[in-house]
Amino acid sequence: MEISDHESNQQIIKDVSSNFISTFCGDMFSFALGLMLLHATGMSLSFGVSMIIMPLVTLIGLVPIGNLVDSYPHKRLLIISLGIRILALLTYAMTISLFHGQGKLLPTVLFLIVNYASVNLSNSGYTASIRELVNGNHIQKLNALTQSASSFALVFSPIVAASLYVLMGFTAFLVFQLSAHVISLLILLTMRFHYQPQHKVTEPQNEQSQLAKFKSGLSYLASQPFLKYLICVALFLNFVFAVINVGLPFIIVQHLHLGNLTLGILNSMDAVGMLAGNLIISFLPAIKHLAKILALTLLTMSVALAGIGWLFMATSNRLTVQVIGSLMTLSMGGALSFMNTPFGIYMQKTVPTPLMGRVTSTEISLNMMSIPVGTLFYSAIFQIFPSGAVFILSGIGMLIFTLATMPKFIHIQMPVDISDPAAVNEKTSL
Repeated sequence: MEISDHESNQQIIKDVSSNFISTFCGDMFSFALGLMLLHATGMSLSFGVSMIIMPLVTLIGLVPIGNLVDSYPHKRLLIISLGIRILALLTYAMTISLFHGQGKLLPTVLFLIVNYASVNLSNSGYTASIRELVNGNHIQKLNALTQSASSFALVFSPIVAASLYVLMGFTAFLVFQLSAHVISLLILLTMRFHYQPQHKVTEPQNEQSQLAKFKSGLSYLASQPFLKYLICVALFLNFVFAVINVGLPFIIVQHLHLGNLTLGILNSMDAVGMLAGNLIISFLPAIKHLAKILALTLLTMSVALAGIGWLFMATSNRLTVQVIGSLMTLSMGGALSFMNTPFGIYMQKTVPTPLMGRVTSTEISLNMMSIPVGTLFYSAIFQIFPSGAVFILSGIGMLIFTLATMPKFIHIQMPVDISDPAAVNEKTSL
């Protein structure tokens, strides 16, 4: 049964509303959790616990989560996943006060393990279910608006969280997060999933068949040069972008002594750029020339990275860094939205539904692995060589990567858009 435009628009409203509520409250909760641990333990690692646990949980769940998503109805999995998160949060809220000082790390780590396992299942299940929620003409709009909601939450949630934490304490954020989960669950229950005929419930399989089933997803990915290259680009970007996550706080606060406000302004403008970029994408016609867009995106980010490095080497004037640095991070955020959102759109339009869970799980896991590797690499570099030159060299490295790979990538044939019935029997190329 074809999903109508009217129903697609209704589903988009529900999905974007749920995503905004979840992301906004989730970001506030993560910020408050870090503050609570910092005050309780006095450890600088307090804000980095999530970055350690998240990739480990993602790697462990790579095979079972991908297979689960491809074996069972997605709505059922999403409901169960959200229910697990609610139970885990309730348990954490009732027990965290029983621990003191560094002892609070134990229940927090256990909660985060369960929480991130559930989040990984939800993320893979949601990505695999896009074609069950809206028709092919609305996939781009749904992805862009969902990313816009996340970017909007990213801009304002730390500001709200910092203010409310002083006034209300950590307990209030437990209530906020629990309320967000319940509201998201209620919205999810009202959404209709249009399952495709081949998506049937299967019986649980043994360990050997689970591994064999996952390998079939890898085989599909290995047979698609276009998707392989997209994932390689994403891995490279996640690694290089650690220079921003590590370098901006270190150079601005520790090296140039320009204060937390300057850092906050540059980080906020990055999120504003992503918000603006995704809003633009939501109004654009269907994106056809992905390779050309990615080439322009990578070139823009290369120039912006080098520009930030040049700025840090040229001046330590607070206002100059705030103004010019904001323009650089704004352009990077906008460019990044034209990388992430179209990538998600093409994954959802071209990967067959029965394989989407395994392909998505693999892609998410690889990206998660590259983030801590990049973080460790640039942390070591900035400790030895705290200079804007690191940004310049990173920008040059990205430029070399783009010039070396894009000419070949542009000529790789695009997979068939299986969300468009007219395209199933013909190949399209960029």
